[in-house]
Amino acid sequence: MKITASIILSLQLASVSSASCSSSNFLTSRSKAFCNHPLKFRGGQQDDAIDDTPSGSYHGNYIAPQGEQPKAAAIVEVKNPPSTAVAPSTTAAAPLASATSKSSKLSNLQERTGPAVLMLGATFLLLKYTGEKGLIGLILLMQLGLYSESTGVVEAFQAKKGSSIDKIKSYPVMKWWWFMTAMIFSGRDLIMQHTSLTGDQMNLMNFCMSAASLVGAVIQLAMLSGPGTEDLYREYLGKLACCHFSLLFLVGQSSFWIKTVQEYGLGWVLFPAFLVIVNDTMAYVFGVLMGKHKLIPKLSPKKTVEGFVGAGLSTVAIASPLVKRCIGGDIPNLGRHAIILAVYASLVSPFGGFLASAVKRAHGAKDFGALIPGHGGVVDRFDCQVVTAPFVYLYLKNFYNVES
Repeated sequence: MKITASIILSLQLASVSSASCSSSNFLTSRSKAFCNHPLKFRGGQQDDAIDDTPSGSYHGNYIAPQGEQPKAAAIVEVKNPPSTAVAPSTTAAAPLASATSKSSKLSNLQERTGPAVLMLGATFLLLKYTGEKGLIGLILLMQLGLYSESTGVVEAFQAKKGSSIDKIKSYPVMKWWWFMTAMIFSGRDLIMQHTSLTGDQMNLMNFCMSAASLVGAVIQLAMLSGPGTEDLYREYLGKLACCHFSLLFLVGQSSFWIKTVQEYGLGWVLFPAFLVIVNDTMAYVFGVLMGKHKLIPKLSPKKTVEGFVGAGLSTVAIASPLVKRCIGGDIPNLGRHAIILAVYASLVSPFGGFLASAVKRAHGAKDFGALIPGHGGVVDRFDCQVVTAPFVYLYLKNFYNVES
């Protein structure tokens, strides 16, 4: 009788699942116990051993003797049945994805080319008719854009998180006060050329402006009260740090362009700028055509080792003919100076772009702005240029002057 019942039970369970009753993924603990102890469960409850008499009837998962009212059968559950779906193969899709990615990059390159040509043409016309004064004016406007965009990205990110910085009414005033203080300090030579102020007077003016910003900021923070004041302190100090970093990294370094054009002429500003443009363009081209290995995937996923190396070689190769075009004249070791600047523009300047990418990624921004179609904002276009400006001036000051 037990053997016959076991066969019947096995057939019943096979209709629910193709797995054996020992598979723990398909049967509940009750069905496992039933498998280990056959014919001792009635209605899902353990009972006394069943008689071996041939009389009785089968009711799902137990045997009821004759004359006994059948009880409700226990429910056998099947948990998480194995999926029979076959995962699609990615082998065939890989070439298609690669071709689509390359097509997208080429389309992006075409989109970027038009605005870049227009921007270079406008700059050429400006410099042709205004010369050094026009370049200095352009640099001052760029510094305004650099500061506004870099601080704006952080402010927009905090606004999405529910920023309460609006409670500090003086913040916008302090933000632009710091900008004016930095501009006066970095442009002190330019101011003294067009005014009667001396260097000592300029130093005193800068110190007084810095002291006023310090006192004003502390007084404003002291006037805050109520719940969440500590969070507001942290938010304000974080934006203060952002503003001062923008002033140091962007405005401060770009001020060396003004010093370079005043002391060495327009050519020594344009030549390094063209080097960075060539390096950035060739890095994109080599990355599209040959890029397979990511350079810094966590910060700038689109940059590749092949693009970085190819851009460096291209920049060094074009340095000597380009410097003769921009500087001209019979200058000793001009080619050597050009190659040194090209090496710097290839190895160090791109890291300004990597840092800018980290800032955008940290604050969920695709670009710093939308001023230039296909390129983003001012920071997106000049993040590598500002890293080059101080090195060019200091290199010329220490080596070019001596040989000249």
